[in-house]
Amino acid sequence: MSIGDNSDQMPNAATLSGPVLVSGAAGFVGRAVTQALGAAGCSVVVALRRSGAALPGAARAIDAGDLAAPAPALSAAMRGVSVVVHAAGLAHRTGVDPAALAAANVTAAARVAEIAAARGAKRFILVSSAAVHGKAPDGVVTEASEPDPDDAYAASKLEGEQAVQRVLAGTGTELVIIRPCAVVGPGCAGNIPRLVRLIARSHLLPFGAIGNQRSFIAIEDLAALIVAAAQSKQPVPEIVLAAHPEPIATPDLIRALAQGLERRLFLAPVPASWLGLAARAANQGPAWRSFAGSFRAHPILAQQRLGFTAQIPLEAAFAATARTMVL
Repeated sequence: MSIGDNSDQMPNAATLSGPVLVSGAAGFVGRAVTQALGAAGCSVVVALRRSGAALPGAARAIDAGDLAAPAPALSAAMRGVSVVVHAAGLAHRTGVDPAALAAANVTAAARVAEIAAARGAKRFILVSSAAVHGKAPDGVVTEASEPDPDDAYAASKLEGEQAVQRVLAGTGTELVIIRPCAVVGPGCAGNIPRLVRLIARSHLLPFGAIGNQRSFIAIEDLAALIVAAAQSKQPVPEIVLAAHPEPIATPDLIRALAQGLERRLFLAPVPASWLGLAARAANQGPAWRSFAGSFRAHPILAQQRLGFTAQIPLEAAFAATARTMVL
């Protein structure tokens, strides 16, 4: 078998049909996936923690409650479901209780996988994160790269992958783990909103000498990849990286955000080593690695096995993201 190949585990992949259930459909990724699946002609059932406004692309919504101990409605909703996309979880942010991370990213993922297998779902797509490889790994990350998480969030995502692998081992449910690099789009979190606020307040920033390369993916491209994995009539690799084939340097990223804001901006070439020292002195070393370090991903299997290549240029994705932000 090739890297991450599921062909020996999924002999009936060509028979995939029926509704798709999306957990976490009200979140940043889940909402985009639901809309993309609906546009692709899928009948989409969305599992929400609590009822709310209708979601574009959803045919039906159910109140699943806390996915770590889900309401019985979730099991009932999975009758006849062909594919489950588990996009629920706690996102990467500081100050989150490790117990909350474990419940949301490990226990909930395993519980939803248990129900999916019991109900005979053919494919379980787990939305994980390329953060399992660390903030600034050496070399280029591929699906064959060993995980090396360096914070509690990344560790919880890897533990979630492993928990779901254990649950689905030996069942008739094919597992597909999607590991997206940092996702760009309206509503994204992390460094991007902070940078937009900085750009809005100043015409001068000291980041012109950062010489890194970081991989990202536009939210629309990530959703399209997940649709391709859900609809594939052939076995899908167990691990699929999600990234635009071309990385972007942080100074170019900042310029794209400024363009979206229609702001004139000068990036002063302050040595990155000086800025790194200042960040570490302020106990911001990990955040600095995420901002100024390199993370280069080469998503081999998305192209080779799903025929998918991200289409939205990163500069355009960052500019569009900045235009939508309320300052």
